[in-house]
Amino acid sequence: MAPIELFFGVLVLIFGLIGLVRGFLRELGVTAVMMFVLFVLHLLEPFLDRGVDTVMAMGNGLVETANHGAFQTWLFVIVVMIIAFVSYAGETLSYGGYGPGGPLGNILGLLIGLFNGYLIVGTLWYYLDKWDYAIEWMGFSTEQLSVQAEAMIEYLPMNFLGEPFLLGQGLLLYLSIVLIVARVIR
Repeated sequence: MAPIELFFGVLVLIFGLIGLVRGFLRELGVTAVMMFVLFVLHLLEPFLDRGVDTVMAMGNGLVETANHGAFQTWLFVIVVMIIAFVSYAGETLSYGGYGPGGPLGNILGLLIGLFNGYLIVGTLWYYLDKWDYAIEWMGFSTEQLSVQAEAMIEYLPMNFLGEPFLLGQGLLLYLSIVLIVARVIR
């Protein structure tokens, strides 16, 4: 299997191409939704972890520790994937107006698409790493991480953007508020 940083890098590039095709005004809507959802997940993560622990404990040890990590990983991965799918499909939050055409519009679409890929794919990687790559069929493990992959982990969205900023909250909250206010004012 390819190194994890290459696998996720290719996925981010695919999101960049999607952004190029969709245009940056529609991609900004996805960015606003994903930033807000990641902020909410960041806040709710400890409660969800305890809830899963409680449910697993009610099984009286029927579930192994490895399955516990896999269950938590799947739970968060599925939530992020559903939100990403809903953000891209159907009637989406998009910014009105007309964006710049030509090369500038294409570059903006590509950049916002790459950022959305970073948010979505990086969050999936974060949850895989958090529970020691418990989804084994993907072929990733902590032992196989390269030096570059280990260095990249601290820059994943939930590690990097979720860090305390002003008033104890992360950049996720502030950037999502700015994007939503910009949408409302527009």
